[in-house]
Amino acid sequence: MRIKARVLFIMWFAVVGAACSSSKVNEASVLFHEGVDLYNRGDCDNAQSKFVNAVQSDPKIREAYFYMADCALKKGDYDESLSFAKKALSLIANKKDKERFEKFFLIAGQNALKNEDSDNAILFFDECVSISHNDSDCHLWLGNSLLERAKDGDMKRAISEFKAAFEKSEYTDKTTFQIREFLFEKAKEYSLKGDTYSESRCYLAYTENFKPDIDAYVALGRIFLSMGNPVGSLYYAKKAYALEPKNKAVMELMDDLSTPFH
Repeated sequence: MRIKARVLFIMWFAVVGAACSSSKVNEASVLFHEGVDLYNRGDCDNAQSKFVNAVQSDPKIREAYFYMADCALKKGDYDESLSFAKKALSLIANKKDKERFEKFFLIAGQNALKNEDSDNAILFFDECVSISHNDSDCHLWLGNSLLERAKDGDMKRAISEFKAAFEKSEYTDKTTFQIREFLFEKAKEYSLKGDTYSESRCYLAYTENFKPDIDAYVALGRIFLSMGNPVGSLYYAKKAYALEPKNKAVMELMDDLSTPFH
């Protein structure tokens, strides 16, 4: 009798436990969909509360974490956004399913970069590269965020990411153009600050790793001339001349050097 009673108790406990578990899952689903409805209406604050309650009832609702990550992103809380997004990823075993969320990390990184938070931008783009290593855009924007942060070693790593973007791109001309835009824009920023060393590194990074460029060579010629190095200036002036002999900027640099190019 005692054994039978014990068995019945265990069976009752299992049934009640399953029922409670099922109830929590159903409750979580209701809360999640209420949260989605609020999110779609632009009410991220109340939506966030619904999502928090949903994952408390069922911690495996990965979509809720992504909505929470996006709500945090909209508020500019990059740390919290990244934390929720990484939690969502941890609940996804299939690599293909993870790649579906690559766009979120790309957009979040671009958002952080736009708000001059290159450190968090790098973290988002790193995740983007991690889950979709063959995506050219992830590498491209990671390179740009490293270029913007400009700490020791960032330029070298930025060039490595730009190269990866080029290699994995289906549209190499477009990717090369974007890399040029990033490097030349940064070079102009350095020029305005009077940092000719960093400015020249940007131009050299492009011409030495991607393709010859007349504007870069003229800019390098001007930089060396301003530094009192006519030999260096002449070297890049000749490179520019070889690309386009009748270019106005090249002719003006030639005149300043008082050197005929024949």
